[in-house]
Parts: sequence; C-alpha cells; structure tokens
Amino acid sequence: MNTSKKVLEEMGQPAVRCCFRDVGEADGYKTLEHLGQRWLQSRQDAVKRSTFSGYCYCVHNHILPTLGSFPLEELEGSQILCFIEKMLNQGLAETTVRSVLTALKSIIKYGVRTKLVKEELLEYCRYSCRRPETSILTLEESDRMKAYLLKKNTVFSIGILLCRSTGMRIGELCGLKWKDIDLAANFICIRRTVSRIPNPEDSPDAPRTLLYIRPPKSHSSAREIPIPQYLANALQQMQGRENDYLLTGQEYCMEPRNVQKRFKTILKHCEMQDVNFHAMRHGFASACLEKGIDCKTVSSILGHSSTNITMDIYVHTSMRQKQRCVDALD
Repeated sequence: MNTSKKVLEEMGQPAVRCCFRDVGEADGYKTLEHLGQRWLQSRQDAVKRSTFSGYCYCVHNHILPTLGSFPLEELEGSQILCFIEKMLNQGLAETTVRSVLTALKSIIKYGVRTKLVKEELLEYCRYSCRRPETSILTLEESDRMKAYLLKKNTVFSIGILLCRSTGMRIGELCGLKWKDIDLAANFICIRRTVSRIPNPEDSPDAPRTLLYIRPPKSHSSAREIPIPQYLANALQQMQGRENDYLLTGQEYCMEPRNVQKRFKTILKHCEMQDVNFHAMRHGFASACLEKGIDCKTVSSILGHSSTNITMDIYVHTSMRQKQRCVDALD
C-alpha cells in the first residue's frame, strides 16, 4: 500500500476542495440539506482543513441523515429537540453532540441571515452538559514513569518525557523534527502538528481519513519551549538528521494514535492508572501552578492564547492543595 497517498501536508493555507454535491442556483434553498450544503460552501475557504473536515463529518454523518429532508419553512424546534434526543440515545460522546450542535447552529444562523429560517430555532440548538473531570497523573505516578522512561533511554521514551515536562500536545510531539530542536540554545520550536482527520473529499477511491500535517492551530501555539535540563544530554547523544522526525528517525512521522497505544503500554509497565495521553498536559499545568509558577508563564509554555484557558480547563486542584486550604485557619 502506498501510504503517501494518505498523508496530507499543508504548511501554508491553501484552499480546500469541496466535499459535497454542488447545489445549483435553480435548486434554491428547499430543504435543510440545501442550506447545509450552501453553508459548507461558505466555510470551505474560511477555516483550516481540519476544521472543515470536522464540519463535513458532522453535517454528512449526523445532521443531514436526520434533518436534511425537512423543508425549511416547516422546520420546528421540536424536530431539533428530537434530533438531540436521538443522538443521546445512540450513546454518542458529549463532545460529539456539542460539535454536531455547533455545526447545526451555524447552519441555522446562516439561514437566519438569508431570511430562510426562523431566528427562534437557534434557541433549540443547545445542549448543556458538565465538562467531565479529566484524570491526571499524581506526582508519585509521574515520578515513577519518569524513572522508568529514563532507564529505557530510547528516542520514544525521551519524547514522552518531553511531553511530561513541557505539556506538549501529542500532535506536536509527532510533528517534531530534529531541526526544530536547538540543542545549543536549549529550546524546542513548535512548528507543526499531526492529526488524523476525516477526508473531506468523497470520491470513490479516496481514503476515509487522512494523516494531516499542518502548522500549529493558532499563533500562540507556534512557540518556543525550553528543553528540561535532565533531558538535554540524552537528546545530544540521540541527535539525528535535521529533516527526520524525532520519533521515527525518518522523513515520515509517527501517528498520534500509535503514540497513544505505546503510551498505554508504558502505563501498564509502570502499574499506573489508565489515563489518556493528554492527562500529562493537564498534570503539567496543575503541578506548575501548585509549585507557585505564575500562570502567565505556564500559559505561554502550553501555547494558550489566554491564561483563562489554562485556569479553566487545564488546572486541577489536588487533595494536597485542598488540605492546605482547610488547614489555613486553625
């Protein structure tokens, strides 16, 4: 199999090809399907390909099969509520439900602007759910994993430790090349990220998904991160060719899902709780703030555009902090 056909590298901002049947002017806006197609067309050059492919997935896999045939003048809030209930009964993840409703709300807004649907329909495109508490590694678990990975002393183990000690995202680790690592100045440049996305092209011979290599998702995500001192020597000894990816030692990258699988194996070897790779990012932020490092610095290392994101999403109060709080007043 020629895997190169399944890899898309877009380090610039090229236009995205349509992933939908073109709706001619004569078709008008008869149904929600017509409106959804037009909305996708309006977004194709306005957002990144990964975002656009997510829109396509939500529209084609969830919205149109259920609501697409409804005439716009007959669309009611009760139909949207039934659609939400159907998604919940299917056992879809809450993040998926939120993404689908975000796309549907944008389609409805597009219809409101063009005076094709009633504005009150927007009130029904809501779903309230509590953000689940993300599991993080305890300091003891993190130290145990650090000792295990240092003993292994492989490129992969050092890569995991870089994420543990800097909060790098899994896609950023997969996209890291040796030329992004300045060993003399002791910092790493985050220049690209890797993810697997639904293929927005629907031709018969097109793969269902693509390995997507692109610049960081925002200006703040493109950043420089200091190399932890305890990893500097190991990286010096392992240094590879500048155009090779760190994790593979070749000019092709490792997939995030493969990193996730190997990370799960590490957790088992260390007899640790089963957590997602992203738990290290949460743990890094929480540990830094617990040790008194200012939030602005932590936010900058994580690549957040605002310290509010760091505080609201990535900071977890430990039982140790809670104990100090209740003991503050004797």
